[in-house]
Amino acid sequence: MAQPDKNIDFRKHFFWGIAFCGTQAKMKMKLSPEFYKRTDSLSSIKPLGQAGGGFGGTVAYKFGRDRKMEVKAQTMLQLHQRNLQYNWAHTAGPNLKIESISFDLPVDLKYYSDMPKKTRFYVLGGLRYSYDFQSNQGVVIGNSKPLVAVKKNTWYYEYGAGFEFRLDFVDMSLELRMSNGLSNALVRVPDSYYSGSLQSIFPRLFSISLMAQN
Repeated sequence: MAQPDKNIDFRKHFFWGIAFCGTQAKMKMKLSPEFYKRTDSLSSIKPLGQAGGGFGGTVAYKFGRDRKMEVKAQTMLQLHQRNLQYNWAHTAGPNLKIESISFDLPVDLKYYSDMPKKTRFYVLGGLRYSYDFQSNQGVVIGNSKPLVAVKKNTWYYEYGAGFEFRLDFVDMSLELRMSNGLSNALVRVPDSYYSGSLQSIFPRLFSISLMAQN
């Protein structure tokens, strides 16, 4: 049986791979001052997270004297959804869905531990750019239309950690990552009953990924 190459990190700098992830899409939401001036029975707006997933490719560059540092970029196609639950004083209102099909480009710096017994731990941090193909940013939203839109372009900062396992032909990684929106993604329509009640939406994305790297 072929033995794992213990010196692979020192023989080359560039590596490529594939990644699959499961996600939990959430948001940090802030109500508009206009919400508290309402005279109707709208009592609350609650953000709800939903499960999703994605897949893509990776390219990495290892550097440093001991090859414990790595810059990794991924190209990911993500499918996820975030919901807003509107409630009135005496009844539950609509559950508005904010669906996303996005192209994500996270770029992270990773630091690895030593690799005893073909396993090592790492931490990471970086930035993520996301372009939402399903954004309703350009849609004309009427005063009473039950729709809340988010912007097409979103930037996140992210951090996480994982374990890497050296196998015969590939390195497998199991990784946890949290991404937090850097700017307000809400397309606010002041006269809209629904988006006019909000001041900001900062998307968040929790992901667990399985990656294979050559």
